[in-house]
Amino acid sequence: MNRRKALQGALAAAAGGIALPSLDGSWAMAQDKSLVATHFGGPYQVLKDIIATPFKQAGLGDVTYNVEFSGAAIGKMQTQKDSPSFDVALLSRSFAIRAQNAGLVSKIEKASLSEAEHLVPDATPAAGWGAAMILDTFDLMVDKNQIKTPVESWLDLWKPEFEGKIMLPAASNPATVFFIACVAKAVAGEAKSPKAIDEAFARLKALKKSVRSYYSDALQPTQLIERGEIATAPQFGIRIANQSKKVPNVVKVTPKEGVVAIPYDLCITVNSTKQDLARTYINFTMRKDVQANLVSSLLATPVRKDVDIAPDIKALVTTEFSKIWFADEELMATKQKEWLDRYMREVQS
Repeated sequence: MNRRKALQGALAAAAGGIALPSLDGSWAMAQDKSLVATHFGGPYQVLKDIIATPFKQAGLGDVTYNVEFSGAAIGKMQTQKDSPSFDVALLSRSFAIRAQNAGLVSKIEKASLSEAEHLVPDATPAAGWGAAMILDTFDLMVDKNQIKTPVESWLDLWKPEFEGKIMLPAASNPATVFFIACVAKAVAGEAKSPKAIDEAFARLKALKKSVRSYYSDALQPTQLIERGEIATAPQFGIRIANQSKKVPNVVKVTPKEGVVAIPYDLCITVNSTKQDLARTYINFTMRKDVQANLVSSLLATPVRKDVDIAPDIKALVTTEFSKIWFADEELMATKQKEWLDRYMREVQS
């Protein structure tokens, strides 16, 4: 084989990503710049245009997506630990913590992400299980046609005009722990101590007479408020924002005591062979322009404060960072069963 044919063969092999013979007789593998990530499906399909396409155009690599909800992704990470079918998983934070505790994810040091300095505190947790791509929040959804007086506080739920018009999350709904925490913070200024939780439960027991029903599926309050059957419900901010686009009289209220942040974290599977590329991908999602596109498409809260948001979108998205607080999710994970059992006994029953 002459030099020209050898070079042509090497280039063809490199293009196909196959092993190449080196000059000393050893074998080297052409660099594989393809990455598999997960998202939650539905509206998250836009990640292909918002992230994957510009990522490829920047010469960083090819990204393909698998649709996996957090629980299913964790299951696959456990059964495929030695040879994962995806490199980066999008997980709600409680599942991300479980993944770390099970040894399923690689640690991400904040210093390894060049965009980290621009992020809101706690977007990259100190324990390093992942980094938030976006934030959801847990706000109040209110029908302005039924409730004429502006709602400003979580404690407004106890006002007489709400009697019989409230829908609360059920004990079977894991999001109920966020609601309990928000009430505790509203009545006691914090959501950790037993005293604060006791006070929250005392208030919630007194609210029972005003509650029309309890929901286990987050779609239920959205349907009932659209039909005018309820006037308010604690609800995920992204869901409220998307409902407001269709039904303008249904609005999101960020109570003055604040709302809990619900991060959706990007985590790297521990035995992925694309560790560096996965970190590049995560860092890319934090770029200012990418965050702006995520906000406008998903109506989510960005993980950085300097994002330019159009006025019509800003009206729908929770961006008052002084009112967004991060829960101690590791503590809440240990208290979840206790709180939900108590909620069933004292509030929902």
